[in-house]
Amino acid sequence: MQKEVCKDGSAHLCTYIYKFYSPKTKLFYIVRCEYHKEEVFAVKFYCKRDRHDDYKYSKLVNRGDVGNILVTCLKVIPILLQDYPIASFCFVGASRMDSGRAEGMNSNIRFRVYSQIAQNMIGKVIFTHYLNSEISGYLLLNNKWEDKEGHKEAILKMFANTYREINLI
Repeated sequence: MQKEVCKDGSAHLCTYIYKFYSPKTKLFYIVRCEYHKEEVFAVKFYCKRDRHDDYKYSKLVNRGDVGNILVTCLKVIPILLQDYPIASFCFVGASRMDSGRAEGMNSNIRFRVYSQIAQNMIGKVIFTHYLNSEISGYLLLNNKWEDKEGHKEAILKMFANTYREINLI
């Protein structure tokens, strides 16, 4: 695990970087957990071979191991909860781009797969699950927050101000 401090003055404070290998695809993957104000991590991943590509989060590997790869990405959550016990987690399914075609943001294929796996793998004892299909976004809000609705709104506002290209509110 590596840690990069973000110095751009935004709500993005630092990033924890993990690397893992898929024996099925014979490829390495990078998981980036971007820690933001409001105690929330944005979880992203990509195939290491695409690391220099501007569209690395939108690339498809198509080697038949997406389930195992996503489950491995979710394994960072309990690791990060050890140091950040009230942290929440979110992800946005990047639109697929292939053959010059771009998929829309609304309930894209990645979001549908990610949300199904998250609902099956992550219970509701620690997190409340919120889905926003319009932006293919998924929020795991930590149940340790007393005012969950207020904290959810604070997270959405922070992300809306940080990532203006995504219409969150």
